[in-house]
Amino acid sequence: MDDLEGKKCIGCQKPAKLRCPTCIKMSLPDAYFCDQSCFKAFWPIHKFSHSDVNGPYNPWPCYSFTGSLRPGRVTDRRPVPDHIPRPDYALHPQGVSLEERQSKSERVIKVLTDEEKEGLKVACKLGRECLNEAAKACGPGVTTEEIDRVVHEAAIERDCYPSPLGYYKFPKSCCTSVNEVICHGIPDMRKLENGDLCNGNEDYRFCRKNIDFLE
Repeated sequence: MDDLEGKKCIGCQKPAKLRCPTCIKMSLPDAYFCDQSCFKAFWPIHKFSHSDVNGPYNPWPCYSFTGSLRPGRVTDRRPVPDHIPRPDYALHPQGVSLEERQSKSERVIKVLTDEEKEGLKVACKLGRECLNEAAKACGPGVTTEEIDRVVHEAAIERDCYPSPLGYYKFPKSCCTSVNEVICHGIPDMRKLENGDLCNGNEDYRFCRKNIDFLE
């Protein structure tokens, strides 16, 4: 257990109690999980990290694509430091936000206090800064996985939680929708090509305020 000390589950960020046996067998970077239930829940995404990054890849062999774009491999989710507050869905095994469900059931439009409005302004400013960093990273030859890394690190530097991460088990910190992908594309290892259209959808949570950017 000594080698698990300080490690976090890539699924829910709880203290890790086990490692992926396939990663160990293939001498890949360790992937940690808190228990078997989390391991099983994130296996459909994590298993792709066991494939040869240069080999053929098609996670949906029976799917009929409408355009020429094909998905790339998706890496494991990135950790969030303990000092950054998490939304409730980040700790739910299926990524469900019970707070969101309750809010929808109440059907009440919340009126913000002056203090909450100021907090929202700060959150928007920080979110804009993160989006600017993503825009700088975007270009031909860059993977959307790299853009996700930039967004994730920019959010962490500002003590923000990247809201897409863990929401209904979404594995990344932002959405990158390329060409015919309408929305909520998952960042992967495909490199952007000259002429690609890349739409970035980024959400951040700061002091319990969620802000959403689309550009």
